[in-house]
Amino acid sequence: MARRPSPTLAELAGVGLTAGACVAIGVGVGYWIAEATGAGPAVTFAGLGIGVAAAVVATYFMIKRYL
Repeated sequence: MARRPSPTLAELAGVGLTAGACVAIGVGVGYWIAEATGAGPAVTFAGLGIGVAAAVVATYFMIKRYL
């Protein structure tokens, strides 16, 4: 069985930064929409959910060659 390559430290740092950016952008956009429309904190939490989902998808695509 062929041995799979291991990710480098830079690749792992990139995964962390990408995930953090996805969550931060999701919360930021949700907060901005909530403040602009007066919709309340539910929109901010929806942005958080979208950001977390985007982080999961981005992480999967970045590490799928190591699985």
